[in-house]
Amino acid sequence: MALTLTRFIERAGDFNPQLFRELKSRLTPRNIVLISAVGILGQLAFFYFFFSSLPARIGVTYNRYCLGSPPPDWNGYHEPNSYIPDNFCVQDLLGKWVINWQLWWLDLFITLSIIGLTILLIVGTYLLIADLTQEERQGTLNFIRLSPQSAKTIFLGKLLGVPALLYLLTLITIPLHFIAGLMTGIPIILILSFYIVVIASCAFFFNLALLMGLTRSKIIALQSFAISGSLLFYLLIMIVITLWSDQGFYHSPLDWISLFYPGKFLVYLVQSTFLPSKTIGYLKETSLTGLLWYGQPIFANIWTAITFILVNYSIWIYGITRAINRRFRRSHSVWLSKQQSYGLSLSFVITILGFVAQTNTSRALYYNFIILQFLLFIFFVILMTCLSPQRQILQDWSRYRHQDQSDQTPRSFIKDLIFGEQSPSTIAIAINAGITFLYVLPAVLIFPLENYRFPVFMGLLLGLTMNIFYALIFQRLLLLKTSHRLMTAASIFSILTIFPVIAVVIIGSKFTFISSSILFFTFVPIAAGEFAFGIGAFIALLGQWTAILIIGRQMTKQLKKLGSSESKFVNNS
Repeated sequence: MALTLTRFIERAGDFNPQLFRELKSRLTPRNIVLISAVGILGQLAFFYFFFSSLPARIGVTYNRYCLGSPPPDWNGYHEPNSYIPDNFCVQDLLGKWVINWQLWWLDLFITLSIIGLTILLIVGTYLLIADLTQEERQGTLNFIRLSPQSAKTIFLGKLLGVPALLYLLTLITIPLHFIAGLMTGIPIILILSFYIVVIASCAFFFNLALLMGLTRSKIIALQSFAISGSLLFYLLIMIVITLWSDQGFYHSPLDWISLFYPGKFLVYLVQSTFLPSKTIGYLKETSLTGLLWYGQPIFANIWTAITFILVNYSIWIYGITRAINRRFRRSHSVWLSKQQSYGLSLSFVITILGFVAQTNTSRALYYNFIILQFLLFIFFVILMTCLSPQRQILQDWSRYRHQDQSDQTPRSFIKDLIFGEQSPSTIAIAINAGITFLYVLPAVLIFPLENYRFPVFMGLLLGLTMNIFYALIFQRLLLLKTSHRLMTAASIFSILTIFPVIAVVIIGSKFTFISSSILFFTFVPIAAGEFAFGIGAFIALLGQWTAILIIGRQMTKQLKKLGSSESKFVNNS
């Protein structure tokens, strides 16, 4: 066995040197024996726990897995207000309990699926972030950067090698899980499709963990716990909503977030068993099949749903991997190129807008647009964080542009602002906002919003303008000379976004005009409702653009000053 393991690791080294390094340090005989023992003993304990839930003694009258009906002379008939259970326990002529084995195997399959998903995602995310944190602390990550391997090869080795023992534990568990699915009556093709969705989910969350692991933090020791804890909180919410919610969705853009939980796919597997929904008691059919995308029930069909989920994962995995490659080789560069951000914005708004149109009532659509605007704000915060260069990068860009200004045409300068990686991010954010507005505008005109049409239009315009304003403020704060620029920018940005909302909550409905006016300068101006009809909305829009022009002009002067002063310093030297 040791020889076979050695050959496997050596072949992995021929394929990927980084994978060889990770597997050699983890797949030791001791670790393999320990993980195998944990997997086998854990499955035995799990199986015994479920087996003990079956009726095992005479006198039991009710059990979830019993199939009988109470006899006519049962004493419970004569008791007042008695409840007659559907799952009454009876024995056949051979003295064996009449058991609904299909339901028993289904419960075992679903429970094992949920526990396995949670352990796989949480532990895998933690291991990847902790590994990068340790590499950063020990300084070995810089040596890996200098290696001739590509970033794609290095991080593929990380993805496959760091959680290797976790993958081994999963492989040990798959036989019981697969047999339970077959005993339940689930088609093999659906079980394999579920595994594909789980693999795609792991690829998404694990790549996201690698990206977060490359983020330098003052609390780097707590980074893995914080991110894994956030993921655990998300999974617990999704488990509760998916299993026990009456519908499992909200007819709003928030449904898109729930699709990143692969346990949602289990509803199709449960449907394939043809067990009555009343008998199962969880994973209602409508928990996923009732979703609409642009008014079409694409999730009612399992194959269109799988296609949508995999495409959704693929888009984000592509963006994350590109950010990982850029950040790994150039740790001081921006996370995304501006070209990538334009495609990502279009993909995001196309996906998220489809979940707005899940209702035909104007008021429900209005609230969906409020949620849409909130999600767009979060997306733009991520964009401005990924696209905004630091002070030194902007200083170098301003200096070289100042020196070569005679050789550049106005068009090349504009092109640099639109596509250049070292130029300020404000123009790119404005283009992303324009892409979003142009795509959502036809929906505002077509959807049956009735009296809410103009408030949604003005609210959307005000909200996107505020996102541009936030991006400009954030970029300007990164030009500060203080050594804690990022912390200062984050603090001031939080004040600008949170305090107006707090003021609206405090004022409430006592001063409706004042509160709605303040809402115009928050990240959800659509919430101002019917007050967006008034002249106040146009005044607020004019005020936003005036502030953008003033701050933009001031930042341009600051960049010119930085570039010219640096040029003078270089010439004097």
